[in-house]
Amino acid sequence: DDKMVYATWSQGFRPGGINRRGTLPPYKADYLDNYEFGWKTQWLDHRLLWNGAVFQENWKDFQFAILGQNGLTEIKNANQARIRGLETNIGWAATYNLTLSAGLAWYRTELTENYCGFTDDAGNPVTDCDDPQAPEGTELPLTAKLKGNLTARYNFTMHGMESYFQAAAFFEGRRRSDLRLVERAITGDMPGYGTLDLS
Repeated sequence: DDKMVYATWSQGFRPGGINRRGTLPPYKADYLDNYEFGWKTQWLDHRLLWNGAVFQENWKDFQFAILGQNGLTEIKNANQARIRGLETNIGWAATYNLTLSAGLAWYRTELTENYCGFTDDAGNPVTDCDDPQAPEGTELPLTAKLKGNLTARYNFTMHGMESYFQAAAFFEGRRRSDLRLVERAITGDMPGYGTLDLS
């Protein structure tokens, strides 16, 4: 009644489309296969909650955006990518008044085929070239390897009114700014950051 494990396989896609600049070719639909194993559990007479999942996503013809000429966004397709990850969260009612919760996410993202930067006559991304813009194994942009959060909340009654103190901290690690190596070297990485909210 208070512990469950599951396994799931799912598929999804996004439709292709036409770029705003007419001299560019249209972009293709991309497809995602997700393989996931997870758990949802409660412990200590339902005072402790622990959920999590490990997964792998295989991404075909994945769409990504770059800043093109005249500031117009361009949508491109790269051939193949893979994301492996772990997401977990825990919640604990330490006392009647105090609750603690934390979450952690870890991702490993990479191209599994070269990105050459151009397509064949059928619109398929070319992967066989002498100098790829992003070689196989390149880390995907915009996704940090590590994210986490921690929240503490203390509830109490003051003058007959429900009240609380709360502190919530969040952290996200460094992220790549671009898939393409030359552009990435120019713009650099987006640094990691943290926030702290008090209420």
